[in-house]
Amino acid sequence: MIKKRNLIITAHPDDAEITMGGTIKKMTTLGHEVKNLIICLPSEPEIRIDEAKKSAKLLGMDVEFLEKNKTSIAEDHTLFYLITKLDRVIEEYQPDSIYTHFIKDSHQDHRIVAQAVLTCFRKHKCDLLSFEQINQNNLITSNQFIPNLYVDISEYFQEKIKSLEIHKSQMVGHMTHYLKDVEKLAEWRGHQSGNRYAESFLIIHKKDF
Repeated sequence: MIKKRNLIITAHPDDAEITMGGTIKKMTTLGHEVKNLIICLPSEPEIRIDEAKKSAKLLGMDVEFLEKNKTSIAEDHTLFYLITKLDRVIEEYQPDSIYTHFIKDSHQDHRIVAQAVLTCFRKHKCDLLSFEQINQNNLITSNQFIPNLYVDISEYFQEKIKSLEIHKSQMVGHMTHYLKDVEKLAEWRGHQSGNRYAESFLIIHKKDF
């Protein structure tokens, strides 16, 4: 088996775990390399960084932050700034695959990051996929995501849940629905693909078969 390098570019800590935590654990268990580049720290930077590092260790991936020790949202940065920074990271890491947000996601930070990543594709040709995000009950937007790839994560689903539970700062108040919604979505995508649990993706570009 050829070992591959996978770069996950997310707006926030916990985005990677919510969307593809099972796939990440499956990749690293099989010996593939995975790095999560996190663009924003919208609150409590020290806590969010600590949670992200612990979760990444559980899943076996590396984690990197575009900026540290200060709060930020994607709208704080110009698109030119994000593209320039991402170009450098991609050039240095040389991934076989890039995973990022769906361009029509309901969250503005997610859309901005997705736009920057898609723009970087002008220079860097590799597999490019969007992952499926739980859109905080925004049915109009979430229903626009039509996957064309399903990954069986039945064997890794519990690790996905454990990685999410590490992000304790986010599992409070109106955010407590995430764990339940993650399981429901994984069951639904699993049912569609003939598995107990699955995560789904939209292939934007596939370099080869």
